[in-house]
Amino acid sequence: MPLFAGISEGWKVFKDSMTFIFRKPVFLVPIFFCWIIVAFITLYNRYYFPNLGSFWLLILYIYLQIIILAFVISMSNIVMLELVQQMESGKEASLSEAMKEAFGFDLIRVIPVALIWGILWLIIVILKALTSKARSKSEPSVKDAAMTLTGMNTPFSFIRLGLNMIEKLIRMVVFMALPAIAWENKSGFASFKRSFQIIKKHPAQFLTAYSLTLAAAGVMALPLIPIYILNELEIALPTEVWLGVIIYAGIIWTLEIYLEQMSVGLLYLWQMKWEKQGGKGELSSVERPDLFDKVYELK
Repeated sequence: MPLFAGISEGWKVFKDSMTFIFRKPVFLVPIFFCWIIVAFITLYNRYYFPNLGSFWLLILYIYLQIIILAFVISMSNIVMLELVQQMESGKEASLSEAMKEAFGFDLIRVIPVALIWGILWLIIVILKALTSKARSKSEPSVKDAAMTLTGMNTPFSFIRLGLNMIEKLIRMVVFMALPAIAWENKSGFASFKRSFQIIKKHPAQFLTAYSLTLAAAGVMALPLIPIYILNELEIALPTEVWLGVIIYAGIIWTLEIYLEQMSVGLLYLWQMKWEKQGGKGELSSVERPDLFDKVYELK
């Protein structure tokens, strides 16, 4: 049945994303540097959020920071997609060449993507603020930084969980648009149209990739549970443990963003191959692209 075939295909692109990173860990480098910027902005707002007085100034301030985050995340993923294009064009993967391409031809096209994503992200942030209790300010410390970056000091609620899931869904729709910029040189607005076309054509595959990356993030967070329990029991933990938590938070975030982008990126590449071969029948009627074979889909 088409539904089960779609789930199977979604699992295959997720599995390929998982196995690929062990062979090409360099693909994580742009995203990890992106996390450093995300962590800096998060902690800056935690400890030094300004009192702007005006509601609209506050919204503008938050929106500008969100745009920066959306742009930085998008560009780090574009660099990764340029690396994929090099491989699928029969070239050696070069991080410097990928960055040159990303910050040259692709940069202008990414700006409208970041602006649109930023608006949707801002709405989610406002809804989270309206449905959550305000956190008390805290003095900067390694422990508090670790708890902030992992979300340990954010009270759980089903509303917040739902908003996080919507936020992730929006992010993966955006990530589906980025290959159109990197591989097909489409404009920012045309890339969104392309994203919706592929998702509409293959909803089961997309939702499977969404569900599996969500599950993967949950599994990766499991080692933090003992730390959370010990902290709740008010058992003092050494600074080295909290430093480890910060590093591990960066690893989880990096891998989550990588899996989201690579999963939808491989689905996008499969769609391109399917279209080149006539675009008829099920997606599985066309052999799944392999980034390590000698067939170059983007040459």
